[in-house]
Amino acid sequence: MNEASSGALFKGFDLRTGFLNALLILPPAFLYSMKTDLPHILLIAAAMLGTGLFRRSYLSYSDRPIIYCVTAALVLTIVPDMVVTVDESRFGLFDLMLRSSLAVPLLLYLAALSCLFPPNQHRAGLSAALAVAATLICGDIFNSADQTNTVLSFLDVPLRNYRTSYTIAVIVQAMTLPFFFYTTTRTVYPEKKCRSTSILRSAVRFLCIVLIPVFALSLSEFYYAHTALFRNLEFYFLRLGMRRPARGNEMMILSNSVNLNATMQSELLKNPDKVLLRAKADAPPGYLRGGVYTMYRRGEWLSNPVRTNLSAMRRATILSENTFTVPDYPDAPATVPDDPREPPPEPIRRVELYFEGLLTRGVIPAPGNTYRIDAVADDAQITDSGVFSLKLWKRDGGCTVFTSNYDPAAAYPMPVPEEAHFLTELPRPLRRPFGKIAGEALSGRKIRRDRDRVAAVIEFLSRYSYSLSFRPPGERGDPVLHFLTKERRGHCELFASAAVLLLRSMGLPARYVTGLVCEELHPYSQYYIARASNVHAWGEVYLRDEKCWMLVEATPPSGDLPSARSIRKQSVFSSVMDLLQQTFRNAFADIRRGYFANAVLTVLEIAFALLLRVFFHPAALLVLIPAGFVVWFRYFRRKGRVRAGGVLGDREKKRLSSAFATFERGYAANAHRKRAQGETLSHYYASAPQEIREYVAQYESLRYREQSPAPEIVREMAHRGRLLLKKRSGR
Repeated sequence: MNEASSGALFKGFDLRTGFLNALLILPPAFLYSMKTDLPHILLIAAAMLGTGLFRRSYLSYSDRPIIYCVTAALVLTIVPDMVVTVDESRFGLFDLMLRSSLAVPLLLYLAALSCLFPPNQHRAGLSAALAVAATLICGDIFNSADQTNTVLSFLDVPLRNYRTSYTIAVIVQAMTLPFFFYTTTRTVYPEKKCRSTSILRSAVRFLCIVLIPVFALSLSEFYYAHTALFRNLEFYFLRLGMRRPARGNEMMILSNSVNLNATMQSELLKNPDKVLLRAKADAPPGYLRGGVYTMYRRGEWLSNPVRTNLSAMRRATILSENTFTVPDYPDAPATVPDDPREPPPEPIRRVELYFEGLLTRGVIPAPGNTYRIDAVADDAQITDSGVFSLKLWKRDGGCTVFTSNYDPAAAYPMPVPEEAHFLTELPRPLRRPFGKIAGEALSGRKIRRDRDRVAAVIEFLSRYSYSLSFRPPGERGDPVLHFLTKERRGHCELFASAAVLLLRSMGLPARYVTGLVCEELHPYSQYYIARASNVHAWGEVYLRDEKCWMLVEATPPSGDLPSARSIRKQSVFSSVMDLLQQTFRNAFADIRRGYFANAVLTVLEIAFALLLRVFFHPAALLVLIPAGFVVWFRYFRRKGRVRAGGVLGDREKKRLSSAFATFERGYAANAHRKRAQGETLSHYYASAPQEIREYVAQYESLRYREQSPAPEIVREMAHRGRLLLKKRSGR
């Protein structure tokens, strides 16, 4: 490329180029802003394009501008996604698979920022590819006929006719592409302006302008005509995408039913040490309730809860976190400090939950005395048995639960079951055998209170043994009755079910509960871990004479029991890796919830604690002491060389070489050609202006002579190189 064409690349922006960039990038930005009711996406993309109109020259193709632009696009994509919650009901399956809330803004911002660089074939192709990819993602069909916008309410009509709006945007973008590439070609090769355009070239250009929108419309019509086919393909890929993470990374243990006839989940048995949840608290959270079941039918526990919506309160000091409080909760305080580092007043407890390998689908395992949840979510519900669930919840932000007091074995205190007859219901075939077994459990004991009946059931079940190798009786038999009369050994689900059914046969309201036991304290930090082996089942019973609910742990003590696994020996490496994972998850959750200062302090505290443990570890001392001696020896040896004058000169030559390397990178970016390996400086700068050749010659004389240059000469050379680069780029 000659000097004229090279200088043309760095001339100022013009209105024609800016107009074509806008026609290429703003249509998908408009579609996605209208689709998600988020105007900031369109405004940010337009601001990026408008920036180019006020610049006198393009950005250079060097490392620093490219890194800055990519970083800016990432920040502008991630930070608003943390602050604003997108309604995923507006998305189709394709949007959900590709995470369009992140993919589309990132593509648009990269395309807009790429227009700040000099036009050439590669940059034009990249800008067009990014914009077209964003348009393709915006084309997913969603139920827009009944949708309305809150912020962009004036766009309700084009939103409800999204197919027409998308078609118009595709036509505009498709007709812009030929002019966009043609303008780029004329900018890169300005000498072609003097040539007359042939009739054949004009005809080809006209056909491109006409056929591209026709081709786009044909593809659109084909897509809408075969919607069912494409939907089936999307469902297929969605199932593949959901199946792989669930198998390899996450476990689903919270469901609407529990089948005791089935064997234990293979995931729990294969990987019992897998971390499912971490809880940051000043004391063990204990039993975390994730599922409550009240109806028992043929070996299966079913749940038919009554859900209540919780009112959301967004606090002014937090960017995106909502507070959900249980109405009419007994002994609930009026206010709690919002600062995560300020301890709540006694007896209130704060527990921060971070989910690692647990697929909850919005259900929050929480202590039984939880009255408040803080989370990045739009809505929350609670069942009549005290199971929390969140909607439009940012799971990577975790959640914080507040308990009315510290009780690791707390039961949910509501409802008062005067009219809930199903809590004492037993299937008809089980009434007689369970009544007989209940009589055996109560025989020989003085029963004065309901608590005595509970103690009798627990003592009776302690005669059975805990085992994970339970064999179900088959289709006709009941697994709990089979466990009590024949097998006499089983896992926690059978013990909890037996306790609940026996208490019901005594006339006490009872319910079956599943969740996790979180009591394992990390050796290096104040948080607790719940693993796959800590998945557990227990019961809750209502004491009629005391008017309260009580947790029933009927599984006998065993080394395999989740409550007995709170002390776990880990290697130093696994403990440190777990601490690092929790640190970054905690920091990211704080950023998601708006606690930016707390995120920084958390990382610094953990880093300082790890350094202290490393420095004071016996094995580390064996390494650090010799390493410190080597550093001490090299320092004094270097100091002696400095006194002798040997290193000072080398230092100035290194500064001179660094200054010239900066000049050479800027010159190569300007000339669009790097110096080949082995090519001499005189050959590379042979065609450069006279002042640059003189600058290079002076550098060679200073660099390769025996005497070191003075510091002021090195500073003068660096300043002179910057002036030459500035003068060349402004030509």
